[in-house]
Amino acid sequence: MLTGLGRWSLALGLMFSVAACDHGDVPALRERAQQAWSEVQSLYRQRADQVLPLVEAVRRQAPAEREVLDEVMAARDEVVAILNADGFIAEPERFRHYEEAQRRLTAALGMLDEATERYPELTGDTRFVTQLAEFQRLEDRLVVARSDLISAVRAHNEELRGFPDSWIAAMLNPDAKPLTAFAQAQLERPSTHSPP
Repeated sequence: MLTGLGRWSLALGLMFSVAACDHGDVPALRERAQQAWSEVQSLYRQRADQVLPLVEAVRRQAPAEREVLDEVMAARDEVVAILNADGFIAEPERFRHYEEAQRRLTAALGMLDEATERYPELTGDTRFVTQLAEFQRLEDRLVVARSDLISAVRAHNEELRGFPDSWIAAMLNPDAKPLTAFAQAQLERPSTHSPP
């Protein structure tokens, strides 16, 4: 027969066991977040690669837009340099720098879009229109991938912060820490004019 203290000890032991079993989700959730991050990185690499042919097409048809083209290429080069550094989803400061570089590229692409509207010969070029349509499809895929990343990071972080999971995580996986992801407001696709 268990005494009052024995019952409490048994109850606490069972609670700890159940919570510890549930904490097994943290590595799986972290893996899901890392896979989502890999997809976002891959799409951003493709985006940076697709910027080059767009810039070259504009450079051929609208050489007067050199300042805009230089800004796009400088922003693209910054993004590529950051993409070549692995990881950093768990390092908020580096992630913020990454976000800033992506915002700069998006803004530069917006200026490029405005510049192309001044050149009907560009919007009449079927090759350019095809490249632009491919770029827009990639931007749409990025919106979905960033949303998936936000969901995966949120699930991981909620598991780490919830009671008693935070205590269990501290005991079983002390190096587990919250991850950083894009703000929800950054999910919209940058505006680019639709091909005719």
